[in-house]
Amino acid sequence: TWSDFRNGDVDVFISRSADRGRTWTPPMRVNDDPVHSGADQFLQWMAVDPTNGAVYVQFYDRRGDPANRNTLVTLARSTDGGKTFTNYAWSDRPFTSDNAFLGDYEWLTAYGGRVYGIWAEAAPEDYQVMPRPSTSATPSGRPRTPTIIRVGTADFSAKR
Repeated sequence: TWSDFRNGDVDVFISRSADRGRTWTPPMRVNDDPVHSGADQFLQWMAVDPTNGAVYVQFYDRRGDPANRNTLVTLARSTDGGKTFTNYAWSDRPFTSDNAFLGDYEWLTAYGGRVYGIWAEAAPEDYQVMPRPSTSATPSGRPRTPTIIRVGTADFSAKR
């Protein structure tokens, strides 16, 4: 999986190989919002359930905001080897990630139809943090927006 601008905004794509990586299928969109919607989907993470082959991809998603700033997290699920995906809301409230570092803080695993994921979100404004050393500032000198880790769970074990 990866994300790129080929459709004019950032979308998440997947490609499959059935011959140990010698050849790959053409890229297919994972996010199911309209093409050219102006909404970005990015920073994806993928897991395959070894018990049933279901493919899961979580990603940051801005489709709910016409200004393309408020971010949610979406979980996409495929039960046909990654040929088609159904998207599900994975987080419950949007956040603005201005000046927050979200990268490197994702993880996703699946087993027996149960899915567990983590991701970073910008902390709510009322979130109190201890004073940070000056090294936490960005190159512009602005202190970095604090982040928190969220956990998502889904249970598809009865939906086979």
